[in-house]
Order: sequence, then C-alpha cells, then structure tokens
Amino acid sequence: MRKLDEEATASTADIRAMIPPGKTQSSGLNLPTMLLGALCVLLAIIAIVLAAVSMNRQNVFNLGPAQEATGGGNDGQGGGNDGQAADKPWLIMVGHDFGAHEYIDVEGNLAGYHHDLIREVCEAAGLNCRTVWDSYPNCWDSKAGKHGSGGQGLMNGWYDACTGYTRTRLRDGTFSFSKAFLPTHTASFYVRRGNPGNFNVDDVSGKKIVFLDGWVNDEKCLARQKSITGSVLSADKIVHVTTTDEFLQQIITQQVDAGWSGNSLIAQGYFNDTAVQLLPPRSPPQCMLSGSAMMTRKDNNFATYWNQGFDKLVESGRFTRLCSEASRRHGSAGTVACLNP
Repeated sequence: MRKLDEEATASTADIRAMIPPGKTQSSGLNLPTMLLGALCVLLAIIAIVLAAVSMNRQNVFNLGPAQEATGGGNDGQGGGNDGQAADKPWLIMVGHDFGAHEYIDVEGNLAGYHHDLIREVCEAAGLNCRTVWDSYPNCWDSKAGKHGSGGQGLMNGWYDACTGYTRTRLRDGTFSFSKAFLPTHTASFYVRRGNPGNFNVDDVSGKKIVFLDGWVNDEKCLARQKSITGSVLSADKIVHVTTTDEFLQQIITQQVDAGWSGNSLIAQGYFNDTAVQLLPPRSPPQCMLSGSAMMTRKDNNFATYWNQGFDKLVESGRFTRLCSEASRRHGSAGTVACLNP
C-alpha cells in the first residue's frame, strides 16, 4: 500500500525523466500526448489504490439500526422477505410446560398451538424456521429478590427468538418483541382449596409466596401493587420454581402461603380447581404491556419478518381458523386464549 501511495504522488516531470529521449523522439510523440499518457497512468494508479481500500472494507459490519424487510421476496416460497432471510435457518425456542400452547403429547413429541402458529407464520413469510426445545429461564431468568434479566440462551444467540413472551417494562429494556398473538391477562393469588390458611389478598405482610421463574407475573409485579399491604417481599419470603407442577405442589402442601401468577392457569388447564382456588385482588393488577409474542434480541431482524407472515395470516382469515382449531387439536392439554387482532 505504501508503494502505491508513493507512485500516486509522482509528478509528470518524474514520469518524463523515466522515458529515454531517443525512444521519445523516434516515437513521434509530442509533449501534449506525453502529458495525456502520464495522466492516464496516474488515474490508473489512483483506481488501484481505491480498489484496495474497498477490498479492505468488505469485512466491516454495519452496526446501525436494523433495516426493515422490503417485502415482495423472490425466494419462490410465496413469502415477502428478502433472499437472505429466506435462506437463513431461523431457530425458535419452545418449551413443554405451557398448557395447550406447548406440551409433550402421549407419544413423547413436542406439540401445541405455538408449533402450529410457527409453522403457519413462517410459511406465509417464506422463512425456514426450526424449533429448539430449551428451559424457559434460558430466555428470561429471575432470581428471588432480584430483577429479572435476559436468559443465557437468547442473549448468547443459541436461537433467534423465544416463543410466547409478553412485553413488560423491564423486558422492553433488554429485548424486542413481535406483534402479540395472545391476549394480556391479569395476575392473581392461588391458595389451597378452601383457603385453610385464611390468606388475605389485601395484606400479604410476612407471607411466603411462590412464583414461576421467568414468567411475567414475578415478585416485582407484585411489589408494584400499592393497594396490597406488604407487597414488597423480603428475599426469604420469595420462592421460585421452574414448572407449573412445582408451583402447584408448593401450594397444596402448604410449603408457601400462596402462589402469584396469571389468573388464567386454571382456565387454561394447567391444574384444576379441586386442589387450588383463585383469589384475585380487588384491583386486578396488569403487569403486561402487550400479550404473548416472539421475543428477540435487539440486533436481530426476526420480528420484522415474523410480523410480515403474521399479517398475511390475519388478513387471509387463517389466523382465526387456526385458533378455533386449537381446542380440537390440543384440548387434552388445556385451552388457548384466542386473540382477536
């Protein structure tokens, strides 16, 4: 590169000095022609320098805002994304403890409404999507008494998106979200059937409460309920579990005074009301900014492409039919709360 720079600064006088006088005279070239030739050489050298610089920049990545998908894809799959998005395998995390949305069927296979939705949306968007099973805390994790944070799986790029996560104030600062495909719901207390401990929803001072680790209705959600006395719990009064079965057992064995989660766990079939009962606060708290969606890193364009496919599904009426079919396909595992977009 240094040699190119030196040559690029050569003067026309230097170039003339390099041409033998005898050869110049015998060639019949006059001074203007020689100068024109020297200029052409100089321009060629400059072009070589610029090409070298351009080649050195090929591995520089654009760290600016993610570009929106342009639509009208030419991938031959009917999708509306660009070729690069169509060729990439998009990895989508799903679990197995989300009622009719995500469960393990009698044959031991992963199944649920989310799988149906992923297949339909990705087909409409022309995306090559593949599901990856993992533990929910690897998408969003929370430790007792601490703020929740991004799970190691999504943060480290093990997959492009996590399925069925709702927007909250805290999550919004870490991740991006697609359009919601399930509605919001409020939070409630769960106690053993008959409320043998006389749990008071208006005063939880000194009570031990169980929470589902990584789920939207955590102890921070409870702490924001100013109408509930003692809503800010000490760390020794907070219990985290990773499955709905553990959540239920903590309550019915009275290892805790109550559980705190979404008010739809019984209605959606996670467990029945013969073992536990729902005790909603007087002012039903809302800890969600929107319903369940795809949660992605902020440097990932998956939500943009997903939204294109989702919009097509809604416009065609297929989304409504898909949701109405959920009770027939997945009714053994619970119900799906359909969203009317």
